[in-house]
Amino acid sequence: MNVFAYYNYRKYLQDYYENRKSIYRYFSYRSFAKKAGYTSSGLYLDLVKGRKSLTPQMVPKFIAALGLSEKEGRYFALMVDFTHADTPAAKQKVFDQMSALLPCASRTLSKKQQEYYSKWYYVVVRESLTILDINEKNVSDLALFLNPRISLPQAKQALKLLLDLELIEADESGFYRPCQKTISSGREVAPLFVHGFQKQMIDMSKSALDNYSTERRNISCTTMSVSEEGLQRIIRKIDLFRKEIVDIVQSDEGETMVCELNIQFFPLTKEKEKISK
Repeated sequence: MNVFAYYNYRKYLQDYYENRKSIYRYFSYRSFAKKAGYTSSGLYLDLVKGRKSLTPQMVPKFIAALGLSEKEGRYFALMVDFTHADTPAAKQKVFDQMSALLPCASRTLSKKQQEYYSKWYYVVVRESLTILDINEKNVSDLALFLNPRISLPQAKQALKLLLDLELIEADESGFYRPCQKTISSGREVAPLFVHGFQKQMIDMSKSALDNYSTERRNISCTTMSVSEEGLQRIIRKIDLFRKEIVDIVQSDEGETMVCELNIQFFPLTKEKEKISK
């Protein structure tokens, strides 16, 4: 199994177990525990399920039991730190160290994935290509289509990046079109790439209040007090709403513009401690 294809050690351990079990019927949590030199046969599953975390003392034992090389072992150890990191800054620091150990092709893709979300207009340019007929001769039309407009060099750079990532391609007429392909970086890594993009889009929503009439936008605020159960119900309802919006977009035809949907729901206070009676 390729350890460099993972960023979350829990997911790696889960897939490792399933892979070994499919090849060797005798393989079990107990046999791995014996090989790694610990006594609890339930620890492995607790790690996979997130009920427990791998300690620094146990990391070398797991590396040996997993049969990882020196470089793979260093990557696995960093993967443990990355999974346990509790702030974006801490995750980014470990991620940079992990990226340095990746094979060249994977390292290049990882950097370009991060670059894709570094500028708001990279994503918008890709969506715009479903509407406009753009080739090398009229890239300026693409730059002027965005609001706020971008420069010609920015539009050309966006197209180059999208081509490198194979997120767009030239159709039979020579116009750039989005491919039916998405960037996947794993649930743990995606926030590192996406949070900056989301902040840019939230900032742009402020400008939309002044630049668009209510017929073109819908921005509202509701401040409320909720219980923990109510909070979870609202989050699930928002997720369902987003899926319904995606269904509308996927069945939509004759697109004429690119829009942004930002759903913002977050605590404004600390949570009141529950008092036991």
